[in-house]
Amino acid sequence: MGKYAKYNNKNYPVNFRNGKYRLKSKEHENGFQELVDLGGNIHHDIFIKEVTLDELELLFELKHKVIYKGKEYEPFSIGELVIHDGRISLFSSDYEDYEKNGFEKQEQFVFKKEVSIDEIEALVEIMEPILDFNELPVERKVIPSNQVKEYLNNLN
Repeated sequence: MGKYAKYNNKNYPVNFRNGKYRLKSKEHENGFQELVDLGGNIHHDIFIKEVTLDELELLFELKHKVIYKGKEYEPFSIGELVIHDGRISLFSSDYEDYEKNGFEKQEQFVFKKEVSIDEIEALVEIMEPILDFNELPVERKVIPSNQVKEYLNNLN
């Protein structure tokens, strides 16, 4: 889903530019400034803070899995489109899903099924440490189905 940094015990989307890590927030937080893009336009709804690697608690790749009918699946995407449509596309390479769980064949060994968010049992958030933090363990957090919509709304 993207690269994130944990800073002051909070997760932010991050990118690396000019030797600094740029944290992004939708809220005007302490030390964050309004984004001024390369064209000089000020974005009043995006706030940026540049920090060094030493200031970060963790750098990680954020990934997700979906638990549906007791099994973990790869989602096609997680984010605003899923919230808006209320549906999520699941992928599998298991022929049994095609035969028994109503998945459609996309190509050889790739099966897809679109389900309502309300049909999934849970969403699994996977924080996979990267770069200087890659020796740390992967963190997994299970978000129960009744909290998935709220979780998706709060993703930056």
